[in-house]
Amino acid sequence: MDIVYLVKNSQTNEELTYSLRSLENIPHDKVFLVGGCPSNIDRGKIIYIPTLQGPNKYKNTTLGLKTVCEDSRLSEDFILMNDDFFILKNIQDPVGELNLCRGTIQEVLASMRAKFGTDTYYTVSMAQTDVFLQDLGYKHPLSYELHIPMVINKKSFLGLFLLNHIGSIQYGHYRSIYGNLYLKDSRVVKDVKVYRERMTKQSETFLSTEDNSWPLVRPEVEALFPVKSPYEL
Repeated sequence: MDIVYLVKNSQTNEELTYSLRSLENIPHDKVFLVGGCPSNIDRGKIIYIPTLQGPNKYKNTTLGLKTVCEDSRLSEDFILMNDDFFILKNIQDPVGELNLCRGTIQEVLASMRAKFGTDTYYTVSMAQTDVFLQDLGYKHPLSYELHIPMVINKKSFLGLFLLNHIGSIQYGHYRSIYGNLYLKDSRVVKDVKVYRERMTKQSETFLSTEDNSWPLVRPEVEALFPVKSPYEL
């Protein structure tokens, strides 16, 4: 099973470097970088697919994911990663162990609205996704918007773009649409992204950071993965 990273266009990306090192904890075949490719990555060891990068990061990642799913070199089932995902412990069965969700979309939406005090682009898209899935017959749609690797079938993912009215939803929640349509018996877990204002780790198996928390978490990740991966120059 291949690995797909959706990567911002930048010459430096420390998080990606250590995320690639953490792949030692999961069985995989080829590694695809979609979007950008930092200068320290050995392009002879990965498959790089450049894509246009506009100001909307959600549109960028959706375009990148659609593009790689149309690539015949990609395995039928693959593991979707972001450049700030880290796998801390060994994964033996990706299909089973990565079948995770965050609870219902309504529960997540209420939590985010309480946090921000108002709707954002992201919560508007989430609410649209909830209505879209309810219209498809899902009474209480689940949220798969976790900062955790996810197993995706490329043919099934491309099928999402054929659904009626899919284009009316703002970009941002294709993981949730895919998960509700194609995943069953998903286990509910807390999200693992660490923010500067909330430095508590939620999982011993997965970790994700953001720009403000990365400098604080970096020493721990570096200690876990001190050895270069095969993908670094």
